[in-house]
Formats: sequence, C-alpha cells, structure tokens
Amino acid sequence: MKRLLCLLLALALCLPLAACGKTKNYVLTEDTFFLVMTNMQYYPEQYEGSELEFDCFTYSLEDIHGNKYLCGVRKCSAEFGCVCGNDTVIGFILDAPFELPAPRNQSEASVEKTWVHLKGQLSSAEKEEIEIHSYLPDGSINPDKIETIKFLHFNVETCDLIEDYQNLAFYVNK
Repeated sequence: MKRLLCLLLALALCLPLAACGKTKNYVLTEDTFFLVMTNMQYYPEQYEGSELEFDCFTYSLEDIHGNKYLCGVRKCSAEFGCVCGNDTVIGFILDAPFELPAPRNQSEASVEKTWVHLKGQLSSAEKEEIEIHSYLPDGSINPDKIETIKFLHFNVETCDLIEDYQNLAFYVNK
C-alpha cells in the first residue's frame, strides 16, 4: 500500500511537468486570423512548435534576386509588413513534402483565388527576410525602391482545396 501511495504521489508530481512541454493547437478562424497572425509576427517564439490550422489562399512571391516562394496568405492593411503605403499580405512561406495548389488571379482584388485549408506546424521562430520591389499606387512595381518583408515558415502536413470560399474574407483587418 505504501508503494502504491508513493507511486501515485510521484505521478501527481510529474504530470504538471509533462504538461509544460506540450505544444498548443491553434485553429485560426475568420474572426481570429488577423489577430493571431499579427501576434505571431511579433512573438513567434510563443507559437514555435505549435500545431496550426487555417484557411488562406496561395500566393507566389519573387524577390529581387529571382528566388520564388509559395506562400499561404490573406490580404491586409499596409500598416503591417509593407512600408510602401499599399496594402500587403500576411501569412507564411509554405514548406510541404508534396506539391501545393498554384495561385490564381493573384493580382486581382477578388475572392477568386486558390483557397486552401492547411494544417501543420510552425517549426521555427526564425523569420526569413525577403527583399522585394515596392509597389506604386497603381499596383505596378517600382524598380527604384526595395523593401524587406519577413515571413515565418509553415510546415504543411495536410492541404485541402476549398471549393466554396465565398464566406472567406480575402481582406482581413481586425
């Protein structure tokens, strides 16, 4: 009986310690996408190792050196990430062991995009700095001005194409 009591006491003391190392799961919804993504950009170490699930559209980004990145994003206010004064995108560079759906209607201010539901993990708090040309107010590239944007990497475990995306917000700002 004494051994059983000691064993139960030891388990009771170990359980809180085991719970400390567990990763958190985040399901980003229409109401929480912008808030969580903004917080993640400022405090990525709090989300490192976390399992994430969210809806976004695929977006191709090319830096000034010709490197191409496939991202999962939403459009948002120019106040985040972009110093050129135009609206920008908020999201991740997508890393997947399989081919992800290609972007469509990328330059159009329309919900008609390649929408996907992603599940995966933020494996690092390290941001990748990407140098891009700034945009002019008419949406064309300004070859004379370069800015740096920063994206976290997201390891995609599953990717489901979203057929009915009419209720998804192309532009998030709250």
